[in-house]
Amino acid sequence: MYDYTHCTLPDDPDPNPQGYDAVAICGGDGTLGSILGKVYDKAIDVWYFPVGTLNDKAKAERYEDSKTTCPSCGGKKTGKQVIVGRCEDLPLKQGCSWEPHNLPHKQGRLWGPQELPLQTETYVGTQNENSKLFTYVLATGAFTPIGYTAKVSVKKKLGVLAYIGQVLKEYKPHRIYAKIDCGAMCFEGEFNLIMFVKSPRCFGFKFNKAYDSESNSGHLVAIRSPKHDGLLGKIEMFFPFFKVFFIGMKSERDGKIIFKKIYSATFTHSENIDYCRDGEKQTLSGGSHQIKFIRSLCNFNVIEKF
Repeated sequence: MYDYTHCTLPDDPDPNPQGYDAVAICGGDGTLGSILGKVYDKAIDVWYFPVGTLNDKAKAERYEDSKTTCPSCGGKKTGKQVIVGRCEDLPLKQGCSWEPHNLPHKQGRLWGPQELPLQTETYVGTQNENSKLFTYVLATGAFTPIGYTAKVSVKKKLGVLAYIGQVLKEYKPHRIYAKIDCGAMCFEGEFNLIMFVKSPRCFGFKFNKAYDSESNSGHLVAIRSPKHDGLLGKIEMFFPFFKVFFIGMKSERDGKIIFKKIYSATFTHSENIDYCRDGEKQTLSGGSHQIKFIRSLCNFNVIEKF
């Protein structure tokens, strides 16, 4: 006999997992991210039933050969601690600012990581109140809004096809003025795409051939903005996006396309920017933010058959 509480999101209040031995999640990537953000630092079992449209996190686990069947059906595999990403707002030292270089037409200021006070190490279980957890992706720029702009009712009817119309709408150059400090390397300028990812796949594309499920690391994928806007800019942006998502990435590189293995990174932009966090909209304020990839305390299980 088990005592349990049933909640339906977003209709019911956010569940409080305190005092429970296990959590069962039935939904897509966004639902998973919202709940896992509350329990990733707790030593409990998490059972995930992927019934969303893309289910990229579940498919990532499938590629790891950690497929789990329903316990009542036999063949159960033990869950494991998984690597997730955490984004935290960083404080700015009073009186400090950073002017973007080689961007004379850009108004306003960006605050740079080199001007921040030293940060004390933050461990699982001591999360900042301004932290945002993502299970596999935090991204902004071209195409990324499709993760949260497609209507749920349309996705239920059309599945993956619901994103097609959104792709055409979002096929346009973006100019995100940012600085990304990865420690050994720092990238600055205009970006068409900025993506922090812990997955072999994202938005339905299995492109990250350097994915390592056991490493406490993720990847930075960034594409610099095209030189032109309008139709010419759309033509210019086609080739790097085709390279990343259709051909795939394995070796690190720095140029028009940036692909780098990271354990943590600090990124800075002057304006409030909308990000796609596991398929949900997340607005990050202008200023500096830190990404860290950390290992969960909870045991994560994907249920493929039920």
